[in-house]
Amino acid sequence: ICLFIITFAAQNIKQMVLEKKQGTNEKQKALISALKKSSDEEVMAMLIDLKEQGELFYVKILLEILIENRSELLNKALIEYLSDIKLQDAVTIISDFVSENYADKDVNDIVVVSWQSRLDFSKHLNPYIQILINANYKTAFEAFTVIENSIDSLSADELTQYGSTIKKAVQKSNRDKQLLLLEMISVLEKAKRAIE
Repeated sequence: ICLFIITFAAQNIKQMVLEKKQGTNEKQKALISALKKSSDEEVMAMLIDLKEQGELFYVKILLEILIENRSELLNKALIEYLSDIKLQDAVTIISDFVSENYADKDVNDIVVVSWQSRLDFSKHLNPYIQILINANYKTAFEAFTVIENSIDSLSADELTQYGSTIKKAVQKSNRDKQLLLLEMISVLEKAKRAIE
């Protein structure tokens, strides 16, 4: 009888967890849908509620809204909101979004969010290296800051690899970008000497 009661209780708990998860997924889908359809003012109002949730399921949609050329006021609110996220798991979402979109869209504001957040992007620097090399000067400068903030967490091998990638791009860049790339190479080499 005890085994039956324990098995029955375990099944009930599993069912409750499943139902709660399904309910949560539905709420998340509804929130994402509402964010997509809302006006700039409504999105800004929703940011207050999102802050209280402390979850990351909505970060990608906020990044999408940020590159949609909406109002300057909304962009400012989104940058501030996203920069305040302190959950390290957000790094993967942000860097993946940058990687997927930087060739087609203006991701400058998202790169700004990356360095303002003070999260550790050291394991996700490839998109920022590519932006440093390929983007316009303004966005490249923002990527420079993300990379510079991550240097202390890089190994000597990673510093060498990133330095080599940037060195190959120097000659193909315009004069302003060349100076920025050369400065990054110098920063990487200095960090490498400090390790060795």
